[in-house]
Amino acid sequence: MTVRDARSLAAALQQARVDHRIRRIELATGAYELTAPVLIDERLSGTADEPFELAAAPGAQAVLKGSTRLPALRWQPWKPGIWRARHAGPSFQRLWLGQQMLVRARYPDEDRAKPGFGGAADATAPERVARWHDPEGAVLHALHGNRWGGVQVPILGKKADGSLVYGAQVGNNRVMPPSESDRYVENVLEELDAPGEWFHDRRQGWLYFKPLSGGRPPAGGFRAGRQEVLVRIEGHAAQVQHVRLRDLVFQDTEPTFLKATEPLLRSDWKFYRAGAVTIENAADVRVEGSNFADLGGHAVVVSGRARQVVISGNHIHDIGGSGVAFVGRPQAVRSPLFEYHEHLELADIDRTPGPKSDAYPRDSEAADNLIHDIGRIDRQAAGVQIAMAARITVDHNSIYRVPRAGINIGDGTWGGHRITHNDIFDTVLLSGDHGAFNSWGRDRYWHPDRAEMDRRVAAHPDLPTLDAVEPIVMKHNRLRCDHGWDIDLDDGASNYVIEDNLLLAGGLKLREGFARIVRNNILVNGSFHPHVWFDGSGDVFESNLVMGPHQPVDIKRWGRSVNRNLFVSGADLMDAQARGTDADSVAGDASFAAPGRGDYTVTHMALAARIGFVNFDMADFGVRSAWLKALALRPAFPMPALRIQGMPREAAVTLQGLMLKSVETLGEQSAAGLPSVAGVLVLAVAPDSPGEAAGFKPRDAIVGRAVQAGAEPIADVASLRALLSSGQALDLVVVRDQARIALRWPAGAGGRP
Repeated sequence: MTVRDARSLAAALQQARVDHRIRRIELATGAYELTAPVLIDERLSGTADEPFELAAAPGAQAVLKGSTRLPALRWQPWKPGIWRARHAGPSFQRLWLGQQMLVRARYPDEDRAKPGFGGAADATAPERVARWHDPEGAVLHALHGNRWGGVQVPILGKKADGSLVYGAQVGNNRVMPPSESDRYVENVLEELDAPGEWFHDRRQGWLYFKPLSGGRPPAGGFRAGRQEVLVRIEGHAAQVQHVRLRDLVFQDTEPTFLKATEPLLRSDWKFYRAGAVTIENAADVRVEGSNFADLGGHAVVVSGRARQVVISGNHIHDIGGSGVAFVGRPQAVRSPLFEYHEHLELADIDRTPGPKSDAYPRDSEAADNLIHDIGRIDRQAAGVQIAMAARITVDHNSIYRVPRAGINIGDGTWGGHRITHNDIFDTVLLSGDHGAFNSWGRDRYWHPDRAEMDRRVAAHPDLPTLDAVEPIVMKHNRLRCDHGWDIDLDDGASNYVIEDNLLLAGGLKLREGFARIVRNNILVNGSFHPHVWFDGSGDVFESNLVMGPHQPVDIKRWGRSVNRNLFVSGADLMDAQARGTDADSVAGDASFAAPGRGDYTVTHMALAARIGFVNFDMADFGVRSAWLKALALRPAFPMPALRIQGMPREAAVTLQGLMLKSVETLGEQSAAGLPSVAGVLVLAVAPDSPGEAAGFKPRDAIVGRAVQAGAEPIADVASLRALLSSGQALDLVVVRDQARIALRWPAGAGGRP
């Protein structure tokens, strides 16, 4: 059956629900402006031999649109260069004139030619806010204050004193003040000042517009966003099964960031379960060969109960949110927690391994997808996001130009994922303290206090695998992050096997987890970053090629084995051995075959043999489909440096019983949970000292002095010593376990040793 418009498509779907002989609906070339999402429920289930298909007709360009044409607008002059027309329809967040997407009135003005976030420190300055008559409905977009992704804050109005009334932050589960500089405000009438900007006053029924060129705007040709979801595949009384979406174009959905209020357990994400294609309570579903572009939110969301869902061979680009998300329901999680500082007493933890129900995606895959230029609105986005899921395969995808990670795994539940043959680069472009691949593991047993974690796991070694039941395998990926780590296993991420990966810039970080095996990887111009390991981590780092010194932060015990690695520098090897690692490691030139062409095959086979390193294929990364390979970019291939120098370290000093050093590296910043490479670390506290009496603890980070206007930053030990030299009592701002507290430095203590 072939259809030609949205109305005939709706009629064909209704007919197929009652006539099960209809197993394929073809869409002819055209734009299908949907007045409601296409619903494929259990009444449209196919069979394994004859699935239900919704597909473009052969050679057709069928575009499912979430926007609709506005009726003819009668424009009249309002202010110089600005026109308005009566429009009393529903509110919308996006507006087009022809193929040109227009800009909702904002400050600062959008500059698409300028890289970066595009914000300004005075976006919400009192003198600017004073110009706004009624900012209700405006939105503050910002980066997180610690650059842990993005955050949006709805503006609810103004107080009697003229200051803004804000709603709750959305999008980010690490609630902190937004960045003071990387911020902009949109949907404010008084900021309508640039060509191409618009504002819709729904209450008064006016649409305002400043044309791209002078003169009266046209009456027709305007489209407004309407739908968040274009196709919903969801069973109700039963699972929907055996469904195929093929060769379609999905465009023009509305942004959903203001609805991202659900915390994904204790990860840094809040989420909204809707994409252009949304799948739940479904099995054997395939979305193939399609183009997802110009979307306001996510492209594909696989939510809750779902199995054997395959997202493959698609081009996903220029969208507001994430590319593909597999997100289970918290009802499937035993002893769930939902914020970083939440924790359970050991006696209150459900000790049954694995999930509580089947309300989660499993045995599914995202493969052979080209994903780029995502997170254009919601900066807490990933090419592929996995949370509360099991056995998800992410294979042969090309992912680049993303604000955070290319692939993000939000928690340990329930492992079994295979991350293979992906090509990921140009990552963490608008944020920090993250990686091309990132994961957390703040699972049911996890506690932000390191000593408590050591005690728990020593007494109950099974705790780390209650949720991380099956190992996550990362094998044969090419990753590059120039603004963080190529691979970042953060807070608690456990039960990983990481082998045969080519890392092109940022190296590899392992923080606070258990049972991570890292072997046979090449870290081009990068090094190994172990951070804050637990006593019984059981971690292994062997048979890897590293091009810089290990960068440990707060390591007491070196896991199960750090050994048999190849360093390019004998000095780096000696430094590692002095710390008690790498007794059987070697140093020398690996002699890469053709690094300028991306071939880092080791040709010095004698050195490779001494550490047990085995070469792996240097060509099989990224998308496979011919049409996607023709479009996909590749990363820049660095020439190997003779040696990546470690940063010169400032010697620790002792003041009033506190052993202190300046924050000098990205690793120290990350380990302490700081917004920048600045501050003073407390390495040790002498018993019965003034520092102990003041309440300081090891691993504290002194970041500022409390003043009436907020906090005056303390950049380093010299800055702290200068403040203390007055001998006056000081209220210091301290970061402890990634939360800010205040401690008082007593009068008379000064900055003396």
